[in-house]
Amino acid sequence: MSFKMNASLLLVIFLINLVYTRDVDYCFADETDPYLYLATKTAYHFVHAGKTRFQDVPNCEAAQIWMVATHGTRCPSTVEIAEMLTLTEIQSQILNNHETRRNGHMCDRDLENLKRWKSDAYLEMERAEILTPQGVEDMRLLARRLQSNFPHLLQPNGNITPEDYLFKTVDAGNSMKSFKEGLFGNVNTVIEEEVSPNDTLLAAYKTCNSWLEDCNNISTKIVGEFENQPEFQTLIQNVSRRLGYLYNLSKRSILTMYDMCRYEKAWTVTKLSPWCAVFSKDELRVLEYREDLHYYYKAGYGRAINAQLGCTLLQDMMNHFWKVEKDEESVEPRGIFYFSDIISLQNLLTTLNINKDQMQLKDYNYKDMAKRQWRTSFISSFAANLVAVFYKCDGDNQPKKVMFYLAEKLVMMDGCDVGLCDWEYFKQKFNPIINRCDLNACLGGSSAGTFIPNIILVLFSCFTLILIRE
Repeated sequence: MSFKMNASLLLVIFLINLVYTRDVDYCFADETDPYLYLATKTAYHFVHAGKTRFQDVPNCEAAQIWMVATHGTRCPSTVEIAEMLTLTEIQSQILNNHETRRNGHMCDRDLENLKRWKSDAYLEMERAEILTPQGVEDMRLLARRLQSNFPHLLQPNGNITPEDYLFKTVDAGNSMKSFKEGLFGNVNTVIEEEVSPNDTLLAAYKTCNSWLEDCNNISTKIVGEFENQPEFQTLIQNVSRRLGYLYNLSKRSILTMYDMCRYEKAWTVTKLSPWCAVFSKDELRVLEYREDLHYYYKAGYGRAINAQLGCTLLQDMMNHFWKVEKDEESVEPRGIFYFSDIISLQNLLTTLNINKDQMQLKDYNYKDMAKRQWRTSFISSFAANLVAVFYKCDGDNQPKKVMFYLAEKLVMMDGCDVGLCDWEYFKQKFNPIINRCDLNACLGGSSAGTFIPNIILVLFSCFTLILIRE
């Protein structure tokens, strides 16, 4: 009798456990190949070329290096921090959904990791947008890798004069200082130039009324349309269900969890963020595309004015290379290093036709663009950079060369031989652009200014000069 009662009791316990066993989607804590490409908050550690050497150019020697870089890994903005601090409430709800209501679909290990999560010191308001230790390391190691590949240009010590190197920055001073420490061992070896936030070289878009007026309207509209597509709506439904909600979470909540996931992964590249367990790999790809769309129209190929704004940096680079080519008496720096933001970098990439897709990114062609070139994870991660190297070759009649590296990976430019461009070809291709390089497209404060014919701009300039002279 006792045996039958014990057996019955065990059966009841088994059935109860069976009822309450969670239908687990997957276990992120066991993931051996996590998705690491998290748009503009991707850790540079995961996208740069690493120890791969820059290309050797037979019978040529690097004569000058020119670089524009963005800030390394840093803390969120005050607005982002305020949003992320609300995650403690969502954390409690998720735990309650699983442990009390038994509605959730996260595995035990992911749930335990989420239970242990606490808001980081990086989420203190006074640390907003401050470079993190990983960000310092990003810039130091970038400098050392460049130095190891171009030791005759980037000397760590010796008789360095102020004319040997040029440093300028807008809103990325700490990243620049860390880069200089990696290059010279001493941040004061070469004095940098801190330029105005509205500098027309490093932040041309900030002075452009047409850009400022249209960029948010257009990019917000396109992203909003993508958020109404099945891919994004399914993401909201699946994440809400996975976390145990009987209703759909707000878009803002989901994007805040995504931000926490990618910031934490960038801060500590060797650890998993418990907030990344919220998303499947496919969902992370959808969120990546959403941000790619945003910047495609904000700073990339989605609007013609973006290429025009990038021409000031291109003009600066070509002017420096032209002086080296001519062997002018004026002393040219061995290295020119600019530190700005991802919008200025993306404007320049657009001017140079780097990573341009044949098809435009749209709200409705996510699946068609799976192999797109415009991926902010690779072109605008933390510490993103574009490096141009000018080469002089043996013999007076030998053509000069130029090569480009994006995140230390060789850029395959159209019309160039495996990334190696003849300088004469490059000048012929881009001289027409830099010869028309001005901010006239920004006049008028509306997008109409973007499409003013060149002849009208010329006549307007001439008329202005006549008025000034009179």
